[in-house]
Amino acid sequence: MTRPGNRPPSAAEQKLAASLAGAVDLSGLKKRAETRRDATPAGRAPGPGGAPQAGGSPVRVDVDEASFEQEVLVRSTQVPVILELVSQRAPTALTATLAALAEEAGGQWVHATVDVDVAPGIAQALQARAVPTVYAVAAGRPLADFEGEQPEDALRQWLAAVLRATEGKLSGPAPDAGETDPAEAADPERDAAEEALAEGDLATAEERFTALVDARPGDHSLVEALRYVQAARRVADAAGDPGTDEGTVAVALRAADAALVAGEYETAFSALVDAIRVTAGDDRATLRARLLEVLEALPVDDPRVLAARRDLASALY
Repeated sequence: MTRPGNRPPSAAEQKLAASLAGAVDLSGLKKRAETRRDATPAGRAPGPGGAPQAGGSPVRVDVDEASFEQEVLVRSTQVPVILELVSQRAPTALTATLAALAEEAGGQWVHATVDVDVAPGIAQALQARAVPTVYAVAAGRPLADFEGEQPEDALRQWLAAVLRATEGKLSGPAPDAGETDPAEAADPERDAAEEALAEGDLATAEERFTALVDARPGDHSLVEALRYVQAARRVADAAGDPGTDEGTVAVALRAADAALVAGEYETAFSALVDAIRVTAGDDRATLRARLLEVLEALPVDDPRVLAARRDLASALY
């Protein structure tokens, strides 16, 4: 995990490399949360944070092992959860600053606090070495972290990087009660595609996402989903074929597919561009076509796309 210590996060630390995802195994916390939840009497709040506030999700919540799954893992599929490990024996100004920034953000992310004296299992699972320590959690995975107090300007930059890194990848804040128009919110075609993906039927998911992309040009979230499914199919096919070619092109394509499935766009771009530099003819054309295909998944003005196109031009000329 990224650990800047008692200094503001650097530019490199603000890049939430997807390769960090999964570096900490939170499955044990989920299991303990399920056990404690099952043992919680009916009508009682699952943890210090209690139930969500009426009318929508809170922007700040206290978490223990019983509420960790719902308040951190599940909620982080909607918006980033900024998880702060604290100790009542050593309070800091960081907590109040993050709470104020969460209120200011208006639900773009949630500030969750864990008292390590009350819930030491969470600190152990995260391999925390000190308090305060802050983690950005998205889609159930810790993406980046820092230790110690930080100036407000550095916090704002770090939070902005979190939001940029997770943009378009999470479902968004839960709507306030009574605000959702069921007819407007319903999307049976997309639901069917996502259901096929959830069931592991990649062929059907690819077919349905392809139809959606054709019907809704310009929706990068659909193109991204389609490219993900296509990469996942190729990864699955390669895993079932022990005789897969190990040539430069095949290795680069498989590396790019694995990176895409992990959400590591920059790694995928680099794998393809590096191979383009050392190939020619049909091999180079194949790699270039795959790179351009993957680039379509992101907006044309995305900094990662712009950088990849510059690298591609350099590799070709």
